Amino acid sequence: MSRVIMASNQCDVISHSPLRPLSETLFGVAKQKNALWLGWSGEISKDDKRSIRQRELAECELCSWSLTAEEYGDYYHGYVHKQLWPVFHNRPDLAVFQPGAFEAYRRYNERVAEQIADHLCPDDSVWVHDYHLMGVARNLKEAGYLNRCGFFLHHAFPPGEIFRALPEHDWLMQSLFYYDLVGFQSRNDASHFVTWISRRYRTEKVSETLFRVNGHLLRVGVFPCGVAASPPPAGVRKERPRWVVSTDVISDASGIAWRLAALRQLLEQHPQYLHDVTLVQVSDPSRASPCFTPGLRHQLERLCGELNGSYGDFDWSPVNYLHNDTPETARRESLYSQSCIGLFTPFCEGMSLEAKKYVLAQDPADPGVLILSHFTGAAEQLHDALLVNPYDAGELSEALHCALSMPLAERKRRHQQLRQQICHYNHHWWASGFLNALEADTETVPDPFFLPAHRLFASPGRY
Repeated sequence: MSRVIMASNQCDVISHSPLRPLSETLFGVAKQKNALWLGWSGEISKDDKRSIRQRELAECELCSWSLTAEEYGDYYHGYVHKQLWPVFHNRPDLAVFQPGAFEAYRRYNERVAEQIADHLCPDDSVWVHDYHLMGVARNLKEAGYLNRCGFFLHHAFPPGEIFRALPEHDWLMQSLFYYDLVGFQSRNDASHFVTWISRRYRTEKVSETLFRVNGHLLRVGVFPCGVAASPPPAGVRKERPRWVVSTDVISDASGIAWRLAALRQLLEQHPQYLHDVTLVQVSDPSRASPCFTPGLRHQLERLCGELNGSYGDFDWSPVNYLHNDTPETARRESLYSQSCIGLFTPFCEGMSLEAKKYVLAQDPADPGVLILSHFTGAAEQLHDALLVNPYDAGELSEALHCALSMPLAERKRRHQQLRQQICHYNHHWWASGFLNALEADTETVPDPFFLPAHRLFASPGRY
């Protein structure tokens, strides 16, 4: 019987608690599809040997392994964090091109392909996730495995001229041509990809989403990643605190400093919010990368201290900055449910699953307002949020004022639309849409089937 074999950067549902939103989504899909899920366990070997563990858990099978110290240093930090991360976040100026890092990346992709091949049956489909494993299908196909292979990019795909900053950009791009289907979070990402391959490679457009590139038949689709739907919280909190919640990793793409500037401007221009509104900024240390600009963390701590020193007193602080612990899932959901605004404004992000989690945590009788960056994939889908330019502190400040003063009827209308979108287009819809597109006959299925997101998008929210 055919099955789905999923490969991602991490398969950490055993060793990592609480689960990250993406791990939670992939685990839910693996259980529904009775899949085999492979990936890094999150552990680092103390010697040069990789330990591999395989187990059955909740109707799916997990195969995880540790990284050697060399793989962790050269492949994971040397290439993924220091080269791929900056380029895929539109910051090639931050990239550090470390000798030998790409060769470590290429070898690691070969090893992952070998792990998949050990379990592969002729009718199985392979679903590879994110830029950590772009070369897996290339290795499988060159080894003679002809199984359907799909690739989904959870991050945003950069414009071609930025992608070209990677010295190995041609190898990476041509590796994607070995997949039968390449999926993106947004139409903007797919457009960047199609524009680049049309300019740089021998490309024939067979149909709206089907291309023949350098002799490979390649399907391109847009599949916004979803989260598990959950029932709305019971009961109405009558005296909810005026909290603005924001959860991020400290990085050069998070935009936290601009949020702090927006809060300062809000308090200066609208003094009625003094002693009333608090920004709760949670920066998860477990997801932090050591590759952000040196001194960034201290800069954020200084900005928070200046804000609290300028406006706070013994009874109230404008900022509550947390960067010392990973919040448990229940505590995170409680924080979301108690906050009157969810502020998710990165400079660049593939989807923002946390923004969807915020909407699901709201009480429909008294919901909070979602403020979302234009530069996240979720902005194409969640058009009833307040959409902002995260680089413009003035626009952010006005969006905060609009959200804080928004009438209940308007908040309920926006929340109802957002919740309907998120619950319908959940993680099962996302996985089924992608896998159906991967397994279908490209000659008989109409193009709109492979582009399910085209029905979702409307004009962006205004305020």
